[in-house]
Amino acid sequence: MTNKKNAKTIEQAFSVAEALIEQQSRYSYPFRNRFRHTNRVLNWAKRIHEIDGGDIDIITLAVIFHDTGWDEKRDHALIGAEHARSFLLSQGIEEKIVSRVESAIATHNKRQSQESDLPLENLIVMDADILDELGVTTLVWDAMATALEENPSFKKALKKSQQFFTHAKAKTHLLKTKTGLQFYKERIEVWAQCLEHFRYELGESDVIEA
Repeated sequence: MTNKKNAKTIEQAFSVAEALIEQQSRYSYPFRNRFRHTNRVLNWAKRIHEIDGGDIDIITLAVIFHDTGWDEKRDHALIGAEHARSFLLSQGIEEKIVSRVESAIATHNKRQSQESDLPLENLIVMDADILDELGVTTLVWDAMATALEENPSFKKALKKSQQFFTHAKAKTHLLKTKTGLQFYKERIEVWAQCLEHFRYELGESDVIEA
């Protein structure tokens, strides 16, 4: 794609993706908007790309469409890949580009895969997706989610976040790129520090570990 055509295609892709996401019947918390999630994932993807490289056009288009599909009986990644193919072909994008975008979307949630020959773009999209809503964002998420439950409290929010922290800390093996792993570990460390201060402020701990 030429730069001018690329910019126009990406602009239109955002509009199409937002419309597709709005049509979904997929349940989510009222404070969680999947299109805003998409934009944050793109920020992470660009951060990884700046260090690790890869084709930014492929990465961008794959991220835009990665969560556009939803069906209770089908893998949402495959539906999103179909959405991307349909849109890109309608824009006259050549097949080899379409196939690469489609592949990156189809594998974005296959983090347990042992495949070692996936293109860099696929790996970046996978890592960017798992990096969103991690760290301080998770702590805020847990607090907002707790507020929607019966008898919300700071201690319930702390307990919820501690549980998710333990789960997230054990997932570093799922990161596929060196830069993605570095970002993930940094977010985990920030989250751990926030939890330490949270415990201290609630009187659950008498000291703050250095």
